[in-house]
Amino acid sequence: MSRPLLDARLALLLSALAAVVLTGCPEEKVLCTSGLSACGAECVDLQGDPSNCGACGTSCGAGETCQAGVCGCQPGTEVCGSACVALASDPLNCGACGSACPSGQVCESGTCREGCSAGAERCGDSCVVLTNDPLNCGACGAVCPDVQSCHAGRCMYDVVTACYTNGQLVGIQAGTDRMGPRRQFGSGVQALAAWDGVVLAADAARSVLSQAPAGALGTVAEEDSLGAVAASPNDILVDPPYVYVLDSVNNTLQVLKREGAAQGGGLGLRTVGQVNLGANTSPQVITKRGDTFYIPLFGTAGSDFRQGNAVARVSVSDPEHPRLVDTVPLTGLDLKSFDGGTTMALPYAAVSVDAGVYVALTNLNPANDYLPNGPGMLARIDPTDGGVKAIDLGAKDCLNAGDVQAVGDQLVVSCLGEAVFDTAGGYRAKAVRATGLVLVKDDQPVASYALSPGCTGGPENGCDLAVGGRLAVVGNAVYVTDVNAGRVFVVEVRDGQFVERRGNSTPAAKGPALDACPVDARRGVSNAIDITAVP
Repeated sequence: MSRPLLDARLALLLSALAAVVLTGCPEEKVLCTSGLSACGAECVDLQGDPSNCGACGTSCGAGETCQAGVCGCQPGTEVCGSACVALASDPLNCGACGSACPSGQVCESGTCREGCSAGAERCGDSCVVLTNDPLNCGACGAVCPDVQSCHAGRCMYDVVTACYTNGQLVGIQAGTDRMGPRRQFGSGVQALAAWDGVVLAADAARSVLSQAPAGALGTVAEEDSLGAVAASPNDILVDPPYVYVLDSVNNTLQVLKREGAAQGGGLGLRTVGQVNLGANTSPQVITKRGDTFYIPLFGTAGSDFRQGNAVARVSVSDPEHPRLVDTVPLTGLDLKSFDGGTTMALPYAAVSVDAGVYVALTNLNPANDYLPNGPGMLARIDPTDGGVKAIDLGAKDCLNAGDVQAVGDQLVVSCLGEAVFDTAGGYRAKAVRATGLVLVKDDQPVASYALSPGCTGGPENGCDLAVGGRLAVVGNAVYVTDVNAGRVFVVEVRDGQFVERRGNSTPAAKGPALDACPVDARRGVSNAIDITAVP
């Protein structure tokens, strides 16, 4: 299904949800979105909030986090007696519980030493690196909250997910894949990015670009109006000192520039330019190569997609005056039609790597309810001459290619699959096939991973099917969202294969997919619409 259609349907759900949350008399109790519970006048996540862990007012102890409503030791610490200690740096428990360093020595990397090595700071009798130690982040004794990591001396999450249906943001710690508490944030966040310790969230419902500290996701630090160009802010690209916001309904590329904090504690952005990519183009995402943006144009049904099925090239040699240079058509490709009939490229995502610009093609048939009429595909554009090559990802593993990201010298493609939706039940997927990931190397698919919901039988048996969405990459780990049941799957790329880390497909997984955006039983669907890595 195309993003424009999916977004329109979920917008209706969002409007209904807002009506439920915002109506009623002041004396009525607080109503919270799914995944949050009322504690006094606040909505909190009892599953992940260390100040309300499992129940309102139940606080976790020092050095503890809250996971699944239970307090436990923070990542990087172990239980010694009744305390959580860092065996790597605790001089009383250096390398093992009860193993104390002799007087005058320090503990570093679990070993007692005479002094700290180069690059480490002495905090008492502990040797730590203040730039990346979550227990001493930026200063001795500065402990990062819940499951945040230490980024260059600042506490923040490594990965952030946006829950479109629930209006929430959720932080994830890379490596451990632990989730922080869900935080209510706006009402229609559609796209995410991160820059300098700040998460940028484009909110379609309020036509604003909101900014939140990457360590305080429920707090708006600053907001910038997107004005009339925010009907569907589909993508955000950070290219310091500029931020670009792409709108797929108004067909605009908006340019904001960082010029000092003006409204609050955010980045201090203001709009400095804009370009219209043409009526009925429906631009989807931005990827940059040199001074040129490559922007897939999906097109619209109202114009029979005549202005879509192409990739726009926009010059940003003068960033405040972006200029549409030309478009690269995708209409001449062999799209491997299943029935020999008409199918359309309908490009959805793009990434630039050394070999060229790769564009994910959904390959749908608009005349048949936007169902796939060919395999998910990539198009490789040669930037030197504009030549285009089609790459077949295989219909068995991939239908409806929806995102593409680089992992080292390989590409990972997210496949939305062929989903059949219950139109009377909130557009919950009632059947889906060929959704997951495909690994591409040297323009050939070499591995695949199928998203499994961890249950069988479909919605009628209480099974929330998985439908793949957008990707974020941290090292060799790929985080893929589920736009039907709000989960996040985590898969590593290792030796040319996919290795499941958090999911439901293999016994080797460390746990099930992350329940980032819980499904509201009244609506039956939860769209984890975007995900971003925090640098």
